[in-house]
Amino acid sequence: MASSKQATGERPAGDQAAAGTPHRTWTRRDLLVRGGQTVAVAGAAVAAGWYLHDPVGDAGLQPPEPIRLKDYFAAVDFPAAAPRISAAYGKPELIDDLEHVRRMTVAALGGLDGQGIARFVSRGDVVMVKPNVGFDRGPQLGATTNPQVVRAVIQLCREAGASKVIVADNPIENPPACFAKSGIKEAAEAEGATVVIHASTHDRPVEVRPGSPDPARGEALSTWPIFWMPLREADKVIGIPAVKDHNLCHASAGLKNWYGLLGGRRNQFHQAIHHIISDLGYMMKPTLMVMDGTRVMMKNGPTGGRLDDIRVGGVTGRPAVVASVDQLACDSWCVQNLLGRDLAAVSYLDLAFQKFGHDPTRLVVHHWQEYRQQGKVVEETIEG
Repeated sequence: MASSKQATGERPAGDQAAAGTPHRTWTRRDLLVRGGQTVAVAGAAVAAGWYLHDPVGDAGLQPPEPIRLKDYFAAVDFPAAAPRISAAYGKPELIDDLEHVRRMTVAALGGLDGQGIARFVSRGDVVMVKPNVGFDRGPQLGATTNPQVVRAVIQLCREAGASKVIVADNPIENPPACFAKSGIKEAAEAEGATVVIHASTHDRPVEVRPGSPDPARGEALSTWPIFWMPLREADKVIGIPAVKDHNLCHASAGLKNWYGLLGGRRNQFHQAIHHIISDLGYMMKPTLMVMDGTRVMMKNGPTGGRLDDIRVGGVTGRPAVVASVDQLACDSWCVQNLLGRDLAAVSYLDLAFQKFGHDPTRLVVHHWQEYRQQGKVVEETIEG
């Protein structure tokens, strides 16, 4: 027969000791109190959740204003009647002589306007210079911009009163090695310029066009990571590309040179190379183009690697520096007069004109011959 303690539900003392804690019998009142406490806690949690709830969520946060590149030509007061393309030719044996290359550069700029670089660079300006530093090659191979042309442009900017000159690019191959092997880092630092070698931390999303690009219209870029840090600081931007062959787009010159402003997974754009090159021209409104036609890679571009890929001055046989305020017309001039190519084969030229050829804020024509008909193409030969 069960004991009275067992009948009431209490454990024997031995059982309690074995359990380690005393057993409690719950009364109806205990259950009501405990239930009320649980309901109160749950209610408080619901109230707090309601109070803290954002019915709009992340959609209520205003996104930052997209970055758009400035018009780096806007502050230039360029005479309407002045030449738009100016080429200066030098002597082949002096292709690496700084003083001779400087004279060529001065003549090319002077052909655009008698004020030379002072027409484009004002006292106190921060100037970004964008050469082609894309490959780990020496200057004799023509895959990168002649460092003497870069050096001459930096000198002239300094003489015009620029407070700072930045030399920047995002090379295809290892950036420090490209800047060193090309000779451009040494040339820039010799003239007191600041060399900015690309890193992903320098990039920011830049809105090239609103919305999504339409491939049917030859568009590739909407918002994309751009080498923003030097562009943000710059008042003026001068492109100094090397003119050369390219195995995908037939020619690499000024518009293609802006490829070095792209960050991110830019290699995907090679699938639509003419779309991206024309978009780069649409994105950039540079202050000035100074084209390096001293050594022109005639084949196996853009990397080359052999001296027999190169001709001094391309089809002209004379080293050339070409200055222009119209990046599209300047490209077409260089493609035809230095590379000797049929303009019809270089589709990005037509695409570029479709995208920004009617922009009233730019100086732009479809082909360089229009300037020749207007008497706005000048050429000069430097003898000494």
